[in-house]
Amino acid sequence: MKSIKKYLFIPVMFLIGICMVSSCKKNPLDRPLDLDVQDTTVFKNISYTTEYVTDIYSGVLSGYTALGGFAGNTGTMYEAATDDAVHANLSNDSYRYTNGTWGPTYNPDDMYGNSYRGIRKCNVFFENIGKVQVKDHGKDLVINNITATVQRDRLIGEVFFLRAYYYFDMLKRYGGVPITLQSLSFQDDINLPRKTYDEVVKRIVLDCDSAFKRLPDTYIGSPTENYYGKATKWSAAALKARTLLYAASPLNNPNNDLTKWTLAAEAAKPFNDGTTSAMFTLATGILGYEGLFKTNTSTNKEIIWSRVATNSNTLESANFPVGEVNGNGGVCPSQYLVDAYEMKDGLPYTTSPLYSAANPYANRDPRFAVSIFYNGSPIKARTVETFDGGMDGPQKSNGSRTGYYMRKHIDAAIDLGAATPGTTQRNWIHFRLAEMILNYAEALNEAQGPINEVYTAMNLVRNRVTMPVLPAGLTQEGMRERIRNERRIELSFEGHRYWDARRWNIAKDVFNRKMRGMKIQKTGTTFTYTPYDMEQKVFTENMNRYPFLFFDLQSNPNLVQNPGW
Repeated sequence: MKSIKKYLFIPVMFLIGICMVSSCKKNPLDRPLDLDVQDTTVFKNISYTTEYVTDIYSGVLSGYTALGGFAGNTGTMYEAATDDAVHANLSNDSYRYTNGTWGPTYNPDDMYGNSYRGIRKCNVFFENIGKVQVKDHGKDLVINNITATVQRDRLIGEVFFLRAYYYFDMLKRYGGVPITLQSLSFQDDINLPRKTYDEVVKRIVLDCDSAFKRLPDTYIGSPTENYYGKATKWSAAALKARTLLYAASPLNNPNNDLTKWTLAAEAAKPFNDGTTSAMFTLATGILGYEGLFKTNTSTNKEIIWSRVATNSNTLESANFPVGEVNGNGGVCPSQYLVDAYEMKDGLPYTTSPLYSAANPYANRDPRFAVSIFYNGSPIKARTVETFDGGMDGPQKSNGSRTGYYMRKHIDAAIDLGAATPGTTQRNWIHFRLAEMILNYAEALNEAQGPINEVYTAMNLVRNRVTMPVLPAGLTQEGMRERIRNERRIELSFEGHRYWDARRWNIAKDVFNRKMRGMKIQKTGTTFTYTPYDMEQKVFTENMNRYPFLFFDLQSNPNLVQNPGW
């Protein structure tokens, strides 16, 4: 696997050269990986080892700039490459995924190298953790008010989790990939073949189970600054549940093996049967839902695991409506997504008596107004104007062509034109309780049909925002459609639609059609709303799996390209 060598060793040799000039007299964790290992200080001192593990988290990326951000560009959210949104900037890399100009020569979301870098760090850790000193003259050393022995075992659990995470990051993109449990050197045979999808799933599950056994339920009571953002045993359980849900889905389970759905349901069950109720609960009401995405959430009991961020206002600058000072439009929701929001009576807009074509945004699911800026949305002391000629209209530079802007995650109170514009801490949520509830509902419905437990799970998520319970008597297919729509709404702008449509094998239909927006015209005080078709989006079935880059294929003759590329 010489492609992995490229990512792991060339930077090391480059940094060794720098060290020869500068002597590299820094914290051992700042030095190249191979030098860290040779310097036994790192793996004899529990504090340095803890820092080493913290560094492994650095490859776990935020979803705010996930698409293209790792390639050195501005980056954006995955939704811009789905049927849920477009990007206001027509040169944004998200358009490569919707016009077919991505592939083996260029893929802004290629994570092959990043993942193997993380995996190699994990493997180096496992090969050296036995060197860590945990006792001094027969007594346990103490770090952050716990013994070094306990800390070492926690670190082992964290690294099992992180290795599983990096393998899952590749699995959802490429399918089966080479598996290595060693830190490969120049002398090793690194032309490893791909494992099957199910073999990688098995590896992830094993690592998640190993992590679960070693990690604590929670770090509450420990110094928050030392542990917030660290994986717990329930982070590992959530990753396992998501992995098994993906493995059971139509793309990866074409013969609909019900055993796989049962395993996925069992993995998500602890989040639904009261096992975790002392640790995790849904945030209360629509304000609790809204608050999940735009404040420091270190004490929020709905969040299972998130990536810690520093205070900033870059998301506002990137995504504010263009009528705001320094607003750049960013992610613009589509009419397809707007139409997916039910009316507050639980009916689709096409059949609800509450719907008015003259006022199409009234009486919607409460999640709509806190997720999407629409024409007439309040923002500071004004309302959003997405009509033709409005402050935020399509004629403006980077103005929304769909008639909408993303509101979820955005702190609308930030004033980018002020001398001190304000900032907020937005931790990217990787796993939260609502997703685990919906994972359970989906897997259980596929395994056993719409039994009572499926209704209970779905209604728990809906009741939180005062949406009506689901009607009794749904068929399995009917429940499937309700579950998929609930995921689309509840988890909007959290990166799920991009992967859900692929694993359900519907992306070839829903991503391969004309984008739809809303043309809004104002006459006096009256608005006219007319849905209209935009550009054709392109998605072919082979795009369910990412291609391996040509360089990686040339470097490793045993790495077989995915079909259609």
